[in-house]
Amino acid sequence: MATLLALTVFLPLAVSLVLFASPRWDHKTARTVALAATLATMVLTLIFVASFERGAAAPQFAGGSEHEYGWSWIDPPNIRFALGLDGLSLGLFALTSLLMITSVFSSWESVTDRAPAHYALMLALESGLLGLFASLDVVLFYVFFEFTLIPLFFLIGLYGGPERRRASIVFFLYTLAGSLLTLLGVIALVVVHYRYSSSHVLTFSIPELTRGLASIDWPDWHQRTWPSPQALIFLLLFAGFAIKVPLFPFHTWLPLAHVEAPTAGSVLLAGVLLKVGGYGLLRFNLAMTPLGAQALFPMLVAIAVIGIVYGALTALAQTDIKRLVAYSSVSHMGFVTLGMFSMTGTGLDGSVIQMINHGLTTGALFAGVGVIYERYHTREMSEMSGLWKRLPLLAFFFILTALGSAAVPGLNGFVGEFPILVGMFGRSPRAAVLATLGMILGAYYLLLMVQRVFFGPLLEPSVHSHGDAETAHHAAVRPVGWHEIAGLAPLMVLIVAIGVFPKPFFDRIRPATAPIAARFDQSGVRQTAMALIESQTPASHPRVVLARDRAR
Repeated sequence: MATLLALTVFLPLAVSLVLFASPRWDHKTARTVALAATLATMVLTLIFVASFERGAAAPQFAGGSEHEYGWSWIDPPNIRFALGLDGLSLGLFALTSLLMITSVFSSWESVTDRAPAHYALMLALESGLLGLFASLDVVLFYVFFEFTLIPLFFLIGLYGGPERRRASIVFFLYTLAGSLLTLLGVIALVVVHYRYSSSHVLTFSIPELTRGLASIDWPDWHQRTWPSPQALIFLLLFAGFAIKVPLFPFHTWLPLAHVEAPTAGSVLLAGVLLKVGGYGLLRFNLAMTPLGAQALFPMLVAIAVIGIVYGALTALAQTDIKRLVAYSSVSHMGFVTLGMFSMTGTGLDGSVIQMINHGLTTGALFAGVGVIYERYHTREMSEMSGLWKRLPLLAFFFILTALGSAAVPGLNGFVGEFPILVGMFGRSPRAAVLATLGMILGAYYLLLMVQRVFFGPLLEPSVHSHGDAETAHHAAVRPVGWHEIAGLAPLMVLIVAIGVFPKPFFDRIRPATAPIAARFDQSGVRQTAMALIESQTPASHPRVVLARDRAR
Protein backbone atom coordinates (compact mmCIF):
# COMPACT_ATOMS: atom_id res chain seq x y z
CA MET A 1 0.00 0.00 0.00
CA ALA A 2 2.93 2.36 0.58
CA THR A 3 3.94 2.07 -3.07
CA LEU A 4 0.34 2.60 -4.17
CA LEU A 5 0.13 5.74 -2.02
CA ALA A 6 3.28 7.12 -3.66
CA LEU A 7 1.81 6.31 -7.08
CA THR A 8 -1.38 8.18 -6.15
CA VAL A 9 0.62 11.24 -5.11
CA PHE A 10 2.78 11.36 -8.25
CA LEU A 11 0.30 10.23 -10.89
CA PRO A 12 -1.05 13.78 -11.45
CA LEU A 13 2.50 15.14 -11.66
CA ALA A 14 3.45 12.55 -14.30
CA VAL A 15 0.44 13.51 -16.44
CA SER A 16 1.27 17.16 -15.82
CA LEU A 17 4.70 16.64 -17.37
CA VAL A 18 3.07 14.99 -20.39
CA LEU A 19 0.80 18.02 -20.83
CA PHE A 20 3.70 20.44 -20.48
CA ALA A 21 5.51 18.48 -23.20
CA SER A 22 2.48 18.72 -25.52
CA PRO A 23 1.74 22.45 -25.88
CA ARG A 24 0.17 21.98 -29.32
CA TRP A 25 -2.67 19.83 -28.08
CA ASP A 26 -6.08 21.46 -28.48
CA HIS A 27 -8.15 22.21 -25.41
CA LYS A 28 -10.46 19.22 -25.92
CA THR A 29 -7.59 16.74 -25.85
CA ALA A 30 -5.92 18.49 -22.91
CA ARG A 31 -9.06 18.53 -20.80
CA THR A 32 -9.82 14.87 -21.59
CA VAL A 33 -6.33 13.80 -20.49
CA ALA A 34 -6.58 15.93 -17.33
CA LEU A 35 -10.00 14.49 -16.49
CA ALA A 36 -8.73 10.94 -16.95
CA ALA A 37 -5.82 11.66 -14.59
CA THR A 38 -8.04 13.18 -11.90
CA LEU A 39 -10.58 10.34 -12.12
CA ALA A 40 -7.80 7.75 -11.83
CA THR A 41 -6.42 9.59 -8.80
CA MET A 42 -9.89 9.67 -7.25
CA VAL A 43 -10.29 5.91 -7.74
CA LEU A 44 -6.96 5.27 -6.03
CA THR A 45 -7.95 7.64 -3.23
CA LEU A 46 -11.20 5.75 -2.67
CA ILE A 47 -9.16 2.58 -2.19
CA PHE A 48 -7.40 4.21 0.76
CA VAL A 49 -10.66 5.55 2.17
CA ALA A 50 -12.25 2.10 1.98
CA SER A 51 -9.16 0.38 3.44
CA PHE A 52 -8.63 2.84 6.26
CA GLU A 53 -8.84 1.13 9.64
CA ARG A 54 -11.14 2.96 12.03
CA GLY A 55 -9.91 3.42 15.58
CA ALA A 56 -6.22 3.43 14.70
CA ALA A 57 -4.28 6.57 15.61
CA ALA A 58 -0.98 5.63 13.92
CA PRO A 59 -0.39 6.50 10.25
CA GLN A 60 -1.56 3.85 7.82
CA PHE A 61 -0.29 2.73 4.38
CA ALA A 62 3.17 4.02 5.32
CA GLY A 63 5.43 1.00 4.99
CA GLY A 64 8.63 0.55 6.96
CA SER A 65 8.59 0.24 10.75
CA GLU A 66 6.81 2.24 13.45
CA HIS A 67 9.92 4.36 14.04
CA GLU A 68 11.18 4.54 10.44
CA TYR A 69 8.35 4.94 7.99
CA GLY A 70 8.97 4.88 4.26
CA TRP A 71 12.33 4.81 2.54
CA SER A 72 15.64 6.53 3.17
CA TRP A 73 15.89 9.68 1.06
CA ILE A 74 18.81 11.83 2.29
CA ASP A 75 21.21 10.12 4.68
CA PRO A 76 22.84 11.74 6.58
CA PRO A 77 20.81 13.40 8.00
CA ASN A 78 18.09 10.83 8.43
CA ILE A 79 15.52 12.36 6.06
CA ARG A 80 13.09 9.78 4.75
CA PHE A 81 10.60 9.68 1.91
CA ALA A 82 7.70 8.69 4.13
CA LEU A 83 4.04 8.92 3.17
CA GLY A 84 1.04 7.81 5.21
CA LEU A 85 -2.51 8.78 6.17
CA ASP A 86 -4.24 9.18 9.51
CA GLY A 87 -7.49 10.73 10.70
CA LEU A 88 -6.17 14.28 10.29
CA SER A 89 -5.02 13.82 6.70
CA LEU A 90 -7.35 11.23 5.16
CA GLY A 91 -10.33 13.57 4.69
CA LEU A 92 -8.20 16.39 3.27
CA PHE A 93 -6.43 13.93 0.96
CA ALA A 94 -9.80 12.76 -0.40
CA LEU A 95 -11.11 16.34 -0.59
CA THR A 96 -8.15 17.32 -2.79
CA SER A 97 -8.84 14.50 -5.23
CA LEU A 98 -12.55 15.34 -5.39
CA LEU A 99 -12.21 19.10 -5.85
CA MET A 100 -9.65 18.59 -8.60
CA ILE A 101 -12.37 16.85 -10.64
CA THR A 102 -14.68 19.81 -9.99
CA SER A 103 -11.90 22.17 -11.07
CA VAL A 104 -11.38 20.34 -14.36
CA PHE A 105 -15.10 20.49 -15.12
CA SER A 106 -15.13 24.20 -14.13
CA SER A 107 -12.52 24.85 -16.83
CA TRP A 108 -14.24 22.67 -19.43
CA GLU A 109 -15.52 25.48 -21.67
CA SER A 110 -13.80 28.55 -20.23
CA VAL A 111 -10.18 27.55 -20.86
CA THR A 112 -9.29 27.29 -24.55
CA ASP A 113 -6.08 29.33 -24.76
CA ARG A 114 -2.91 27.50 -23.65
CA ALA A 115 -5.11 24.73 -22.28
CA PRO A 116 -2.36 22.06 -21.91
CA ALA A 117 -0.33 24.35 -19.64
CA HIS A 118 -3.43 25.27 -17.61
CA TYR A 119 -4.34 21.66 -16.89
CA ALA A 120 -0.69 20.77 -16.32
CA LEU A 121 -0.43 23.42 -13.60
CA MET A 122 -3.61 22.13 -11.98
CA LEU A 123 -2.32 18.56 -11.90
CA ALA A 124 1.06 19.65 -10.55
CA LEU A 125 -0.79 21.49 -7.78
CA GLU A 126 -2.78 18.34 -7.03
CA SER A 127 0.40 16.30 -6.57
CA GLY A 128 1.83 18.94 -4.25
CA LEU A 129 -1.29 18.97 -2.09
CA LEU A 130 -1.62 15.19 -1.94
CA GLY A 131 2.04 14.87 -0.99
CA LEU A 132 1.73 17.56 1.65
CA PHE A 133 -1.20 15.90 3.43
CA ALA A 134 0.44 12.47 3.24
CA SER A 135 3.95 13.50 4.38
CA LEU A 136 5.31 11.85 7.52
CA ASP A 137 8.67 13.66 7.40
CA VAL A 138 8.98 17.36 8.21
CA VAL A 139 11.45 18.05 5.38
CA LEU A 140 9.24 16.25 2.86
CA PHE A 141 6.25 18.20 4.22
CA TYR A 142 8.09 21.48 3.75
CA VAL A 143 9.15 20.57 0.19
CA PHE A 144 5.54 19.91 -0.80
CA PHE A 145 4.42 22.97 1.20
CA GLU A 146 6.64 25.25 -0.86
CA PHE A 147 6.01 23.40 -4.12
CA THR A 148 2.29 24.22 -4.01
CA LEU A 149 3.14 27.93 -4.35
CA ILE A 150 4.59 27.52 -7.84
CA PRO A 151 1.65 26.13 -9.87
CA LEU A 152 -0.89 28.37 -8.14
CA PHE A 153 1.33 31.40 -8.74
CA PHE A 154 1.28 30.70 -12.49
CA LEU A 155 -2.40 29.75 -12.55
CA ILE A 156 -3.31 33.15 -11.12
CA GLY A 157 -0.64 35.10 -13.01
CA LEU A 158 -1.33 33.60 -16.47
CA TYR A 159 -5.05 32.77 -16.43
CA GLY A 160 -6.53 35.26 -13.95
CA GLY A 161 -8.33 38.58 -14.26
CA PRO A 162 -7.09 42.09 -15.10
CA GLU A 163 -4.96 42.42 -11.94
CA ARG A 164 -3.72 38.85 -12.03
CA ARG A 165 -0.03 39.73 -11.90
CA ARG A 166 -0.32 41.82 -8.77
CA ALA A 167 -2.53 39.17 -7.15
CA SER A 168 -0.07 36.37 -7.90
CA ILE A 169 2.93 38.34 -6.61
CA VAL A 170 1.17 39.39 -3.40
CA PHE A 171 0.07 35.79 -2.80
CA PHE A 172 3.56 34.43 -3.42
CA LEU A 173 5.40 36.98 -1.26
CA TYR A 174 2.97 36.70 1.67
CA THR A 175 3.12 32.93 1.73
CA LEU A 176 6.85 32.65 1.16
CA ALA A 177 7.69 35.10 3.94
CA GLY A 178 5.56 33.23 6.45
CA SER A 179 6.79 29.80 5.38
CA LEU A 180 10.42 30.77 5.96
CA LEU A 181 9.58 31.56 9.59
CA THR A 182 7.76 28.24 9.78
CA LEU A 183 10.92 26.52 8.53
CA LEU A 184 12.83 28.04 11.44
CA GLY A 185 10.20 26.69 13.81
CA VAL A 186 10.47 23.20 12.29
CA ILE A 187 14.27 23.25 12.62
CA ALA A 188 13.91 24.36 16.25
CA LEU A 189 11.63 21.39 16.98
CA VAL A 190 14.10 18.96 15.44
CA VAL A 191 17.01 20.44 17.40
CA VAL A 192 15.13 20.45 20.71
CA HIS A 193 14.16 16.82 20.23
CA TYR A 194 17.72 15.84 19.30
CA ARG A 195 19.31 17.57 22.29
CA TYR A 196 16.86 16.76 25.05
CA SER A 197 15.10 13.50 24.15
CA SER A 198 16.24 10.31 25.84
CA SER A 199 17.24 8.74 22.51
CA HIS A 200 19.40 11.68 21.30
CA VAL A 201 18.66 10.61 17.74
CA LEU A 202 18.38 13.15 14.92
CA THR A 203 14.99 12.49 13.34
CA PHE A 204 12.67 14.35 11.00
CA SER A 205 9.79 11.90 11.40
CA ILE A 206 6.58 13.73 12.28
CA PRO A 207 5.14 10.87 14.42
CA GLU A 208 8.49 10.40 16.19
CA LEU A 209 8.83 14.12 16.92
CA THR A 210 5.26 14.30 18.20
CA ARG A 211 5.87 11.42 20.61
CA GLY A 212 9.35 12.50 21.68
CA LEU A 213 8.63 16.18 22.32
CA ALA A 214 5.91 15.24 24.80
CA SER A 215 8.41 13.63 27.17
CA ILE A 216 11.79 15.33 26.70
CA ASP A 217 13.95 15.96 29.76
CA TRP A 218 14.20 19.76 29.70
CA PRO A 219 12.34 21.64 32.46
CA ASP A 220 12.05 24.87 30.46
CA TRP A 221 10.22 22.96 27.70
CA HIS A 222 7.36 22.21 30.07
CA GLN A 223 6.77 25.83 31.11
CA ARG A 224 3.41 27.33 30.27
CA THR A 225 4.20 30.98 30.99
CA TRP A 226 5.27 33.51 28.37
CA PRO A 227 7.93 33.64 27.03
CA SER A 228 8.59 29.90 27.13
CA PRO A 229 10.46 27.86 24.48
CA GLN A 230 7.22 26.25 23.35
CA ALA A 231 5.49 29.62 22.99
CA LEU A 232 8.34 31.06 20.92
CA ILE A 233 8.48 28.06 18.60
CA PHE A 234 4.67 28.12 18.40
CA LEU A 235 4.84 31.67 17.03
CA LEU A 236 7.44 30.71 14.40
CA LEU A 237 5.26 27.86 13.18
CA PHE A 238 2.17 30.03 13.46
CA ALA A 239 3.59 32.69 11.12
CA GLY A 240 3.34 30.59 7.97
CA PHE A 241 0.21 28.63 8.82
CA ALA A 242 -1.77 31.72 9.89
CA ILE A 243 -1.13 33.30 6.49
CA LYS A 244 -2.26 30.14 4.73
CA VAL A 245 -5.52 29.83 6.72
CA PRO A 246 -5.74 32.95 6.50
CA LEU A 247 -6.28 34.37 9.98
CA PHE A 248 -7.01 38.02 10.68
CA PRO A 249 -4.95 40.21 10.17
CA PHE A 250 -2.90 38.03 7.78
CA HIS A 251 -5.79 37.70 5.33
CA THR A 252 -5.26 40.72 3.09
CA TRP A 253 -3.81 38.70 0.20
CA LEU A 254 -6.86 36.44 -0.04
CA PRO A 255 -9.67 38.58 -1.56
CA LEU A 256 -7.46 39.85 -4.39
CA ALA A 257 -6.16 36.35 -5.15
CA HIS A 258 -9.68 34.91 -5.20
CA VAL A 259 -11.16 37.62 -7.37
CA GLU A 260 -8.36 37.51 -9.93
CA ALA A 261 -7.89 33.73 -10.03
CA PRO A 262 -9.63 31.65 -12.70
CA THR A 263 -12.57 29.59 -11.47
CA ALA A 264 -10.49 26.43 -11.05
CA GLY A 265 -7.88 28.37 -9.12
CA SER A 266 -10.51 29.80 -6.77
CA VAL A 267 -12.03 26.36 -6.18
CA LEU A 268 -8.65 24.89 -5.26
CA LEU A 269 -7.49 27.93 -3.30
CA ALA A 270 -10.59 28.06 -1.09
CA GLY A 271 -11.33 24.36 -1.08
CA VAL A 272 -7.87 22.97 -0.33
CA LEU A 273 -5.05 25.56 -0.09
CA LEU A 274 -6.57 27.28 2.93
CA LYS A 275 -6.78 23.90 4.68
CA VAL A 276 -3.00 23.58 4.50
CA GLY A 277 -2.76 26.25 7.20
CA GLY A 278 -5.33 24.57 9.43
CA TYR A 279 -3.68 21.19 8.93
CA GLY A 280 -0.28 22.65 9.85
CA LEU A 281 -1.68 24.24 13.00
CA LEU A 282 -3.03 20.88 14.09
CA ARG A 283 -0.10 18.74 13.04
CA PHE A 284 2.69 20.96 14.35
CA ASN A 285 1.48 23.78 16.62
CA LEU A 286 -1.07 21.93 18.71
CA ALA A 287 0.43 18.45 18.56
CA MET A 288 4.05 19.46 19.20
CA THR A 289 3.85 22.74 21.17
CA PRO A 290 0.61 22.48 23.21
CA LEU A 291 1.92 24.53 26.14
CA GLY A 292 2.77 27.33 23.71
CA ALA A 293 -0.86 27.27 22.57
CA GLN A 294 -2.04 27.47 26.18
CA ALA A 295 0.31 30.36 26.94
CA LEU A 296 -1.07 32.28 23.94
CA PHE A 297 -4.70 31.19 24.40
CA PRO A 298 -6.21 34.71 24.87
CA MET A 299 -4.47 36.06 21.77
CA LEU A 300 -5.37 33.03 19.62
CA VAL A 301 -9.05 33.08 20.59
CA ALA A 302 -9.23 36.85 20.03
CA ILE A 303 -7.75 36.47 16.53
CA ALA A 304 -10.20 33.69 15.66
CA VAL A 305 -13.26 35.58 16.91
CA ILE A 306 -12.24 38.84 15.23
CA GLY A 307 -11.74 36.92 11.98
CA ILE A 308 -15.21 35.36 12.25
CA VAL A 309 -17.04 38.63 12.84
CA TYR A 310 -14.87 40.80 10.61
CA GLY A 311 -15.08 38.35 7.70
CA ALA A 312 -18.86 38.15 8.03
CA LEU A 313 -19.35 41.93 8.20
CA THR A 314 -17.03 42.50 5.25
CA ALA A 315 -18.78 39.82 3.20
CA LEU A 316 -22.09 41.52 3.97
CA ALA A 317 -20.80 44.76 2.44
CA GLN A 318 -19.79 43.19 -0.91
CA THR A 319 -21.64 43.57 -4.19
CA ASP A 320 -19.39 41.19 -6.18
CA ILE A 321 -20.45 37.56 -5.59
CA LYS A 322 -16.93 36.21 -5.83
CA ARG A 323 -15.55 38.75 -3.39
CA LEU A 324 -18.41 37.96 -1.00
CA VAL A 325 -17.53 34.26 -1.05
CA ALA A 326 -13.86 35.14 -0.58
CA TYR A 327 -14.51 37.12 2.58
CA SER A 328 -16.85 34.40 3.81
CA SER A 329 -13.80 32.11 3.78
CA VAL A 330 -12.08 34.41 6.27
CA SER A 331 -15.09 34.06 8.56
CA HIS A 332 -15.55 30.32 8.18
CA MET A 333 -11.87 29.51 8.56
CA GLY A 334 -12.02 31.58 11.74
CA PHE A 335 -14.48 28.95 12.99
CA VAL A 336 -12.03 26.20 12.07
CA THR A 337 -9.25 27.78 14.12
CA LEU A 338 -11.65 28.57 16.98
CA GLY A 339 -12.32 24.85 17.32
CA MET A 340 -8.59 24.13 17.35
CA PHE A 341 -7.86 26.79 19.94
CA SER A 342 -10.60 25.44 22.21
CA MET A 343 -8.05 22.66 22.90
CA THR A 344 -10.82 20.16 23.60
CA GLY A 345 -11.57 16.87 21.88
CA THR A 346 -15.00 18.06 20.77
CA GLY A 347 -13.64 21.30 19.34
CA LEU A 348 -10.80 19.54 17.54
CA ASP A 349 -13.15 16.99 15.97
CA GLY A 350 -15.44 19.79 14.79
CA SER A 351 -12.48 21.73 13.44
CA VAL A 352 -11.21 18.86 11.28
CA ILE A 353 -14.61 18.01 9.81
CA GLN A 354 -15.33 21.71 9.29
CA MET A 355 -12.25 22.01 7.11
CA ILE A 356 -13.75 19.34 4.87
CA ASN A 357 -17.17 21.01 5.02
CA HIS A 358 -15.75 24.39 4.07
CA GLY A 359 -13.91 22.85 1.15
CA LEU A 360 -17.14 21.34 -0.16
CA THR A 361 -19.38 24.38 0.27
CA THR A 362 -16.94 27.11 -0.73
CA GLY A 363 -15.60 25.07 -3.62
CA ALA A 364 -19.17 24.62 -4.85
CA LEU A 365 -19.94 28.34 -4.44
CA PHE A 366 -16.89 29.38 -6.45
CA ALA A 367 -17.73 26.83 -9.15
CA GLY A 368 -21.28 28.20 -9.25
CA VAL A 369 -20.01 31.77 -9.55
CA GLY A 370 -17.92 30.59 -12.49
CA VAL A 371 -21.05 29.22 -14.18
CA ILE A 372 -22.73 32.62 -13.86
CA TYR A 373 -19.67 34.54 -15.05
CA GLU A 374 -19.26 32.36 -18.16
CA ARG A 375 -22.77 33.30 -19.23
CA TYR A 376 -23.04 36.95 -18.19
CA HIS A 377 -19.43 38.14 -17.80
CA THR A 378 -20.21 39.95 -14.58
CA ARG A 379 -20.36 39.09 -10.91
CA GLU A 380 -22.16 42.21 -9.69
CA MET A 381 -25.34 41.32 -7.82
CA SER A 382 -26.92 44.67 -8.72
CA GLU A 383 -26.90 43.68 -12.39
CA MET A 384 -28.83 40.43 -12.06
CA SER A 385 -31.88 38.93 -10.37
CA GLY A 386 -34.46 36.24 -10.95
CA LEU A 387 -31.92 33.86 -12.49
CA TRP A 388 -33.94 30.93 -11.13
CA LYS A 389 -36.09 31.33 -14.28
CA ARG A 390 -33.05 30.89 -16.52
CA LEU A 391 -30.87 28.51 -14.49
CA PRO A 392 -33.14 26.58 -12.09
CA LEU A 393 -30.65 23.74 -11.52
CA LEU A 394 -27.85 26.16 -10.67
CA ALA A 395 -30.21 27.97 -8.29
CA PHE A 396 -30.91 24.67 -6.54
CA PHE A 397 -27.18 23.99 -6.18
CA PHE A 398 -26.58 27.50 -4.85
CA ILE A 399 -29.40 27.33 -2.30
CA LEU A 400 -28.35 23.93 -0.99
CA THR A 401 -24.72 25.04 -0.72
CA ALA A 402 -25.62 28.33 0.97
CA LEU A 403 -27.76 26.50 3.54
CA GLY A 404 -24.91 24.08 4.20
CA SER A 405 -22.48 26.94 4.63
CA ALA A 406 -24.93 28.68 6.96
CA ALA A 407 -24.90 25.60 9.24
CA VAL A 408 -28.56 24.66 8.85
CA PRO A 409 -29.23 21.43 10.82
CA GLY A 410 -29.30 18.41 8.54
CA LEU A 411 -26.49 19.73 6.33
CA ASN A 412 -22.73 19.52 6.72
CA GLY A 413 -21.97 22.96 8.18
CA PHE A 414 -23.98 22.30 11.33
CA VAL A 415 -22.04 19.09 11.98
CA GLY A 416 -18.81 21.10 12.08
CA GLU A 417 -19.78 24.38 13.71
CA PHE A 418 -21.90 22.95 16.53
CA PRO A 419 -19.05 20.86 18.06
CA ILE A 420 -16.73 23.85 17.65
CA LEU A 421 -19.07 26.06 19.68
CA VAL A 422 -19.59 23.33 22.28
CA GLY A 423 -15.83 22.94 22.67
CA MET A 424 -15.25 26.68 22.99
CA PHE A 425 -18.08 27.13 25.51
CA GLY A 426 -16.08 24.95 27.87
CA ARG A 427 -13.08 27.27 27.57
CA SER A 428 -14.52 30.72 26.97
CA PRO A 429 -18.32 31.24 26.88
CA ARG A 430 -17.81 34.86 25.80
CA ALA A 431 -15.82 33.82 22.73
CA ALA A 432 -18.44 31.21 21.84
CA VAL A 433 -21.24 33.79 22.04
CA LEU A 434 -19.37 36.21 19.80
CA ALA A 435 -18.67 33.42 17.33
CA THR A 436 -22.39 32.62 17.28
CA LEU A 437 -22.96 36.21 16.14
CA GLY A 438 -20.72 35.40 13.18
CA MET A 439 -22.95 32.41 12.36
CA ILE A 440 -26.02 34.65 12.32
CA LEU A 441 -24.32 37.16 10.05
CA GLY A 442 -23.14 34.33 7.82
CA ALA A 443 -26.66 33.05 7.32
CA TYR A 444 -27.82 36.60 6.58
CA TYR A 445 -25.30 37.47 3.85
CA LEU A 446 -25.56 34.05 2.19
CA LEU A 447 -29.35 34.11 2.02
CA LEU A 448 -29.30 37.75 0.95
CA MET A 449 -26.97 36.79 -1.93
CA VAL A 450 -29.30 33.98 -3.00
CA GLN A 451 -32.34 36.27 -2.80
CA ARG A 452 -30.71 39.02 -4.86
CA VAL A 453 -29.33 36.77 -7.60
CA PHE A 454 -31.95 34.06 -8.05
CA PHE A 455 -35.29 35.52 -6.95
CA GLY A 456 -37.37 38.57 -7.86
CA PRO A 457 -38.03 39.86 -11.36
CA LEU A 458 -35.77 38.56 -14.11
CA LEU A 459 -32.85 40.91 -14.69
CA GLU A 460 -29.94 39.81 -16.85
CA PRO A 461 -26.80 41.81 -17.65
CA SER A 462 -26.64 43.46 -21.08
CA VAL A 463 -30.23 42.55 -21.89
CA HIS A 464 -31.91 44.98 -24.26
CA SER A 465 -35.32 46.06 -23.14
CA HIS A 466 -37.16 45.92 -26.40
CA GLY A 467 -38.51 43.32 -28.73
CA ASP A 468 -36.49 40.69 -30.50
CA ALA A 469 -33.12 41.71 -29.05
CA GLU A 470 -34.18 40.60 -25.58
CA THR A 471 -35.49 37.29 -26.88
CA ALA A 472 -32.28 36.65 -28.80
CA HIS A 473 -30.12 37.32 -25.74
CA HIS A 474 -32.21 35.08 -23.53
CA ALA A 475 -31.99 32.27 -26.05
CA ALA A 476 -28.19 32.58 -26.04
CA VAL A 477 -27.97 31.84 -22.29
CA ARG A 478 -27.32 28.11 -22.30
CA PRO A 479 -28.63 25.94 -19.46
CA VAL A 480 -26.33 24.23 -16.99
CA GLY A 481 -24.23 21.73 -18.95
CA TRP A 482 -23.52 18.10 -18.15
CA HIS A 483 -19.94 18.88 -17.17
CA GLU A 484 -21.10 21.53 -14.69
CA ILE A 485 -23.59 19.09 -13.18
CA ALA A 486 -20.89 16.42 -12.95
CA GLY A 487 -18.59 18.84 -11.16
CA LEU A 488 -21.17 20.04 -8.62
CA ALA A 489 -23.38 17.00 -7.99
CA PRO A 490 -20.85 15.00 -5.92
CA LEU A 491 -20.36 18.02 -3.66
CA MET A 492 -24.11 18.30 -3.14
CA VAL A 493 -24.32 14.62 -2.20
CA LEU A 494 -21.58 15.02 0.43
CA ILE A 495 -23.10 18.22 1.82
CA VAL A 496 -26.25 16.23 2.62
CA ALA A 497 -24.52 12.97 3.56
CA ILE A 498 -22.22 14.54 6.16
CA GLY A 499 -25.13 16.48 7.64
CA VAL A 500 -27.42 13.46 7.89
CA PHE A 501 -24.92 10.76 8.91
CA PRO A 502 -21.58 12.18 10.14
CA LYS A 503 -20.59 9.19 12.30
CA PRO A 504 -18.31 7.49 9.70
CA PHE A 505 -16.37 10.72 9.33
CA PHE A 506 -15.96 11.27 13.07
CA ASP A 507 -14.97 7.63 13.55
CA ARG A 508 -11.95 8.23 11.34
CA ILE A 509 -11.08 11.66 12.71
CA ARG A 510 -11.40 11.07 16.47
CA PRO A 511 -8.50 8.61 16.97
CA ALA A 512 -6.10 11.21 15.53
CA THR A 513 -7.44 14.19 17.50
CA ALA A 514 -7.79 12.36 20.83
CA PRO A 515 -4.01 12.25 21.57
CA ILE A 516 -3.74 15.99 20.87
CA ALA A 517 -6.66 16.79 23.17
CA ALA A 518 -5.21 14.48 25.83
CA ARG A 519 -2.00 16.50 25.94
CA PHE A 520 -3.97 19.61 26.87
CA ASP A 521 -6.00 17.74 29.48
CA GLN A 522 -2.91 16.22 31.09
CA SER A 523 -1.00 19.49 31.23
CA GLY A 524 -4.02 21.21 32.76
CA VAL A 525 -4.33 18.52 35.45
CA ARG A 526 -0.64 18.80 36.31
CA GLN A 527 -0.87 22.57 36.65
CA THR A 528 -3.94 22.30 38.89
CA ALA A 529 -2.22 19.73 41.07
CA MET A 530 0.93 21.83 41.42
CA ALA A 531 -1.07 24.94 42.29
CA LEU A 532 -2.98 23.10 44.99
CA ILE A 533 0.03 21.35 46.43
CA GLU A 534 2.07 24.54 46.56
CA SER A 535 -0.72 26.45 48.27
CA GLN A 536 -1.12 26.60 52.01
CA THR A 537 -3.91 24.09 51.97
CA PRO A 538 -3.00 21.14 54.23
CA ALA A 539 -1.51 18.22 52.37
CA SER A 540 -4.23 15.93 53.70
CA HIS A 541 -7.01 18.04 52.23
CA PRO A 542 -9.22 15.93 49.87
CA ARG A 543 -8.75 18.38 46.98
CA VAL A 544 -4.97 18.05 47.22
CA VAL A 545 -5.15 14.27 47.43
CA LEU A 546 -7.45 14.12 44.40
CA ALA A 547 -5.24 16.48 42.38
CA ARG A 548 -2.13 14.51 43.30
CA ASP A 549 -3.75 11.23 42.24
CA ARG A 550 -4.85 12.69 38.92
CA ALA A 551 -1.42 14.15 38.25
CA ARG A 552 0.09 10.72 38.68
